[in-house]
Amino acid sequence: MQRRLSETEADVLYYTLIELPGIENVKVYQRTAQLAVRYVGVESAILDYISDMDLSDPALQDNVPTISARATNEMYKNKILNKVMLRIGKWLFLPLPIRTVVTIYQAVPFVWRGLKDLFNKNVSAEIIHAAAVLAALLTGEFDTAASVVFLTEIGDILEEWTYKKSVDDLAQSLSLNVEKVWKVADDGTVSQVSLNHMHNGDRFKVTMGNMIPLDGKVVSGEAMVNQAALTGEPLAVRKHDGVIVYAGTVLEEGELIVEVRSSSGETRYDKIVNMIENSENLAALTQMKAVSVADRLVPWTFGASLLAFVLTRNVMKAASVLMADFSCAVEVAMPIAVLSAMREAGKHDITVKGGKFLEAISEADTIVFDKTGTLTRATPVVQEIVTFDGQDPDEMLRIAACLEEQFPHSLANAVVRAAKERGLSHYDIKTKAEYIVAHGIASNIGEDRVVIGSYHFVFEDEGVTFENEADRARLGEIPAEYSHLYMAIGGKLVAVIAISDPIKENTPDVIRDLKAAGFKNIVMMTGDSEKTAKAIAAQAGITEYYSEVLPEDKAHYVEKIKDRGEKVIMIGDGINDSPALSAADVGIAIKEGADIAQEIADVTISGSDLNQLVNLRRLSDKLMKRMHSTYVIGNVLNGAILVFGISGLIVPRIGAVLHNASTIGLCLRNMQDLSASEEDAPETVSLPQPSVA
Repeated sequence: MQRRLSETEADVLYYTLIELPGIENVKVYQRTAQLAVRYVGVESAILDYISDMDLSDPALQDNVPTISARATNEMYKNKILNKVMLRIGKWLFLPLPIRTVVTIYQAVPFVWRGLKDLFNKNVSAEIIHAAAVLAALLTGEFDTAASVVFLTEIGDILEEWTYKKSVDDLAQSLSLNVEKVWKVADDGTVSQVSLNHMHNGDRFKVTMGNMIPLDGKVVSGEAMVNQAALTGEPLAVRKHDGVIVYAGTVLEEGELIVEVRSSSGETRYDKIVNMIENSENLAALTQMKAVSVADRLVPWTFGASLLAFVLTRNVMKAASVLMADFSCAVEVAMPIAVLSAMREAGKHDITVKGGKFLEAISEADTIVFDKTGTLTRATPVVQEIVTFDGQDPDEMLRIAACLEEQFPHSLANAVVRAAKERGLSHYDIKTKAEYIVAHGIASNIGEDRVVIGSYHFVFEDEGVTFENEADRARLGEIPAEYSHLYMAIGGKLVAVIAISDPIKENTPDVIRDLKAAGFKNIVMMTGDSEKTAKAIAAQAGITEYYSEVLPEDKAHYVEKIKDRGEKVIMIGDGINDSPALSAADVGIAIKEGADIAQEIADVTISGSDLNQLVNLRRLSDKLMKRMHSTYVIGNVLNGAILVFGISGLIVPRIGAVLHNASTIGLCLRNMQDLSASEEDAPETVSLPQPSVA
């Protein structure tokens, strides 16, 4: 039994437990070697697992990202402790002449950075602080100069630590999703396994519309890959044998077999941190405007300092005014507010890719829904398999599942799930399947072409025929309220799979709440028939809807609304929704849908809870209010410092304390959840101290 865990042991415990089935939340208390777990399942099983864990096991240590939040916290604690100890040591043990030399030595680079910004015409806080330190040095106030340098450095460390912690918290919330991958065995068979079971040298298969889960080298196939997540370039690039592909990119067209070159724990967390820190979308427009205004106040601060000197002939009073830096609080505290809002969204299973999208959600007038898998249930069910020409229903379902599993969508998932429930084995189709956007899938069984998809695709595009008129008449007997997947082999209709896709129970309430939250126009667009679309829209409480639309129709509608000056949110889950998701001010994808839709989208939510849309709107509104209040409070506090400096009520070192304290205070305030409440607090179960190696 241990009384304390090392940083590594605490991380191993956290990252191992958080990915276990049924574990919803884990908190490790490093100093007391205890933890709290929120879980679904049997408590004794969790206790037994923890008791048997060997925290020195290399396999468990592979679960830990290379950048550890605990290690980061320890690093910044040591930085502050070292600064404080050096400061105390200088005062206690160094005589005045040597202390003065040390002060000048420490102040020179501080002043130099400010002068360099001044020469480069880069308006910054460095110039103001450098001027205050230089004034203190020139007037012989070496203790004041040393205090300003010390307090500013401590403030910078605390601000950097606060920002880094916000980034780490957000990255952690984005990096813990356990993903699946299609692993290719040595004999060529394909099976779906957890991403954590993949190792260097293993091979996996990626098909059209899916995300590449790991870094690797292409060993077979050719495809066009969208690398926007890494490069920002929207155009897909060609990938072929021998070329490296990267985790997080999406295969738009084609198929690849990839050999793993780095396993999941090695780079996933680091890439997410890098993505967050370098994201051009991180800053909201309001934030950028506030920073711009604050930067323009820097010359006025110098003007106020000059006025103080003219009125008082006191250099120290003028230097005190220079401690009022209006830009610092805005430039540091506002990004933290954005990061905290993104992290809070992550706690509710919402992934937001930038602050500017939260701002756009707050300002949006129109919200456009795809129907299938968005307004309707994320788990539709196969109700009936109608076969033709004497075909066996199970055999037809088995073939359909083999095709549909390669291009996940809510209806495709229903087919695959139905086959699994019936215990139908995988059908070996040698020829790769081809996905035709918004229409269906085509492949071959032997010499025969097999297609599955919409009525338009199967009968009009593919020219499928009936064996006789009786079969044609049977189509009218299939209930119209079901979604229909038509399948043909060798140009003949063999089956129609009828899938019930009922509206989600809370959809009407969500639509009503969205209207109350300020959305003026709520629209539904679907490729389904007019009859089906009308019924679903009526149940949902949506008055404006469009049926039998193609992907380009959705995108054109979004563009038309934007041209009217409205901000538009588009919500969808399929490959066919991607053009509209890209065209909207904010594209929101359903996590259970196609990977390419999630990659293109600016926000992803869980399809099981549409209330997340209402929460997202409220969160966005609260973020905008917090950013506005941050700007006002920061300016008021620094305005007070400026007035106190002019009046001579404070000296520079006190001004530095007040300035840094106000900035850090705003940062800490902005780290708090926007909608924290007692009912949102997780119910945790404290477990005894684990036995660790």
